[in-house]
Amino acid sequence: MMLKRITNGLFSIALGLGLLGVVPVSAEPLDVNDPTPRWIEVRFEISPEEEPGSLDRHWSAPRRARVELGSSAAVLRIEIPAVEIEAQFRSTGADTIPGSFTKFIWVLDPVTGHVLAAEVSGEVREELSLGPFRAYAQVEISVEMNTARVVGYLPNQGIFGVKTNRLCKPGIDEGQCVAVAPIRFDPTRGYVNAVGMVRAASPLAEIRAFSPLGEVEFSERPNWIPDEVVSGPSRGEALCSQTFERSCPADLGGEL
Repeated sequence: MMLKRITNGLFSIALGLGLLGVVPVSAEPLDVNDPTPRWIEVRFEISPEEEPGSLDRHWSAPRRARVELGSSAAVLRIEIPAVEIEAQFRSTGADTIPGSFTKFIWVLDPVTGHVLAAEVSGEVREELSLGPFRAYAQVEISVEMNTARVVGYLPNQGIFGVKTNRLCKPGIDEGQCVAVAPIRFDPTRGYVNAVGMVRAASPLAEIRAFSPLGEVEFSERPNWIPDEVVSGPSRGEALCSQTFERSCPADLGGEL
């Protein structure tokens, strides 16, 4: 349902832009050979819950990110602001704890295209089923991904009524372990698929699940995009788009 709302919302935006005579411009892929600190854009692939390893199917609205040299001249550091990653979580239906998220930090080797690390942490609320009772728990999550090795997931696992896709090691763990291969950064489109784990811990349990957050596209940010764009008769009716800096309205995971 949430994915359907996102899709319908983006279609309405595209139609509105066409009526206004505004044509979205395709952003260029991130130039990893340019070490200049600058703002860029990132889009997340949104896989169906039952197929977290599916690739290149549905994409989120663009989010802000910043690229700069890392701890050495040999790596790039990409930071996705905490407010942007919270908005991305909300757009997929997660009940985030405001202010609990860190920046989403990516460390990229521009020569090999490998993601050396991609990490973020924060807190969400989850509804738990305890027999005939239902309760809400505050869950700490931490994500660790890279492109060093293949990982997998066990579909349709669950605990306390919360569906998860538990992390597994293909060829080692027993059962139906679905392998997901990493994909190094592709400079022709800014695409990368880092794989790894999301650790979720609450007072009742701790699980290690497959993380679907590593499939992204990094793009250069067109210089002509203004800092603020408000279209329509009011801020509440403002359009959001891949060509605008402002985040999308709340039901698409952003803020007005």
